[in-house]
Amino acid sequence: MKRFFLALTLALPAAALVTPALAVPAFAQSTANLAPADRYFGRMKMSILGIRNALKDLSAQIDAHPDDTDRVFDKAVLVEDALHDWQVHFPFDPWIPRFTYTLAQLYGKLDSDDARTHRHDMLNWLGATYPESEFAQLSRE
Repeated sequence: MKRFFLALTLALPAAALVTPALAVPAFAQSTANLAPADRYFGRMKMSILGIRNALKDLSAQIDAHPDDTDRVFDKAVLVEDALHDWQVHFPFDPWIPRFTYTLAQLYGKLDSDDARTHRHDMLNWLGATYPESEFAQLSRE
């Protein structure tokens, strides 16, 4: 029994040397920058999945009905608002550059001056905010 207490006495100071960062599992550290799926962003309170689905649906809608430019543009602006809000709360989330690039591509499909301006602004924001991302690299090509 004395050996147990002696071992415990020697082990406690060594355990105190371990920093909290090292004690955190690697999984928790790698997901700290990710927005949770049940978090909502922008005026429309869009989830990450809602943003992704809206981008997909709006792109399909403009492909099928090119005359819906105004309606698609109005909805795309709400997606843009949600993306900017997402970036404020989770600036290092690696999904933001992908969705930003996808939104810029959507704006590129719309035949209006406002859409062209928003596309240009989104690509500039992508390059300035996430210059090392693969999508910022794509936007420069």
